[in-house]
Amino acid sequence: MILDLKHRDEVIESSLKIINIRTIAGLRRSKAWATNQYVYFVIEFSKPFINAGFWRNDTLLSPDIKDINNARNIKAFFEFENETVMAKVAISAVSIEGAQNNLDKELPGWDFEKTKAAAENIWNRELGRIDVESNDEKKLRTFYTALYHTAIVPNINQDVDGQYRSRDNQIHTATGFTNYSVFSLWDTYRGAHPLYTIIDRERTLDYIRSFLIQYQQGGRLPVWELSSCETDCMIGYHSVPVIVDAYMKGIRGFDTTLALEAMKKAPPGTTWDYRH
Repeated sequence: MILDLKHRDEVIESSLKIINIRTIAGLRRSKAWATNQYVYFVIEFSKPFINAGFWRNDTLLSPDIKDINNARNIKAFFEFENETVMAKVAISAVSIEGAQNNLDKELPGWDFEKTKAAAENIWNRELGRIDVESNDEKKLRTFYTALYHTAIVPNINQDVDGQYRSRDNQIHTATGFTNYSVFSLWDTYRGAHPLYTIIDRERTLDYIRSFLIQYQQGGRLPVWELSSCETDCMIGYHSVPVIVDAYMKGIRGFDTTLALEAMKKAPPGTTWDYRH
């Protein structure tokens, strides 16, 4: 197996280390749409590897090297016996320890079929928020594919212990709510978020609480937030109508005074007229 930490967007820094003959861990911090994205990871294999090696800047290093830090071009190989090998991957924006804790709590075993069945049950419950009847299988597939798409994002943006990296690039702990990320907003405030207020009011409340945390820790509500980074992509300030729509539909378990304060603080270059 070859692991390439350089592939994809621009790497700011990366690291990789061998924990033991079945576990590796590291960091990939990158710059693209999200200008400072942290991905700590832990990978556990179901079988021990019999050989391993690292490349740094495309140069194969000594077999004694088991740990590389502060690099921008790391690759590695892991050799196994000729047999089926499974891998479990956990990530965290906080730390390697956070990723390991996520893995231990969320996927402790190696039963592939049990894990697959559990994932199917979770998705069936998610898609079961709306029941549609039709004799046309194609239309049913189209509808539930669209409903599936509405559930891909926003994503939970915290470890199992509640720790998360916020817009201020500091580590905080979510208390009394689940912190979320990936708010495109300009293309979701029209249809997706109004749908959430009907079929998923609990998450809608957490989305708004996440907005307000971003305001408190990042200076303003999200415009197009991704991985705790404000991309400032597209136009408008569409977290505002999302908050107002939820409030008008009776979703009010958030700090409304703070919300009004946050909504009045516009992005740079924007002016509001409060008379209307």
